[in-house]
Amino acid sequence: MLNLAAYRYRHVIAAQGGPLARLSCGEVSVLGSRWFEANAYLSDEFMPARLKKSVWGSADGGGTAPSPLVARFKAISEAMERWAHWATYRSGENARYGFDVDPSSNGMAAFPGLFARQARHGALMEAAERFNLMNWWEGRLIARPVNSPRPDVQAFAIESDTPGVTVVLHRRSERGHHAYGHASADTVEAACWKAAVELERHDAVVGYYVLAGHASHERDAIHPIEQRSLFFASDAGYELFSARACAGLTGTRAKPRMVFDGVVPGPWAQYAHVWRVLFEPPSLRFLSREVEYFLW
Repeated sequence: MLNLAAYRYRHVIAAQGGPLARLSCGEVSVLGSRWFEANAYLSDEFMPARLKKSVWGSADGGGTAPSPLVARFKAISEAMERWAHWATYRSGENARYGFDVDPSSNGMAAFPGLFARQARHGALMEAAERFNLMNWWEGRLIARPVNSPRPDVQAFAIESDTPGVTVVLHRRSERGHHAYGHASADTVEAACWKAAVELERHDAVVGYYVLAGHASHERDAIHPIEQRSLFFASDAGYELFSARACAGLTGTRAKPRMVFDGVVPGPWAQYAHVWRVLFEPPSLRFLSREVEYFLW
């Protein structure tokens, strides 16, 4: 698939007239291998500062890869996706793209290719991951253990009728807390590596939060969806996760129903095409103030 990131992102920084205020990149470890993590920050006119996350940082896009260049391109693409979500959701046409059914950015992906449809595969995998994760947590799908990329990592695959494979990883950190990652891809191995990136980030974020000396009462000032990442890092959170991983169906098995599948047009198309695939969610619990819900 032809990727034109080097060309299409050449003027993406604000100093060159683009929407990005800044871009950073540094080294990280993913399952013991040296990778790079980049963060992209939209200018305030494209993403208000009041919407930034307090625990997971203020970046609008993140990307992790063995190559620093690829990591930067991934971060920029995710920032374009976030810009598209915010602008489209606020427009009078949000229902056209399924935001009346699911107002989040679930199922959105950006790709700096020649054709808009090149972004569809990433959107489809994102949509499958979120559909499967929500329905598994709400008891409408089951997960079974699969081969793990590392002995210290638990891996589960959610059984579903959606395309690809959705996996959930768990690891107990050396610092004592629990870390998780989940992702969808065409194969179990590919999904595990994508999920491992999320696991490492969760591990790092919780570790920084604890090392910074934040008191538990300060969590009341954090949005409940972000509080989930801290709750499930605890032993109590892991017990809840483990119970669900071992449980069977508690409701009717979920069947995917596609609500939207198409391009999301807008000024971001100057840099990357944005596509959304949306499967009807089992409920809107994932957007509630419920802290004991496995999605953040």
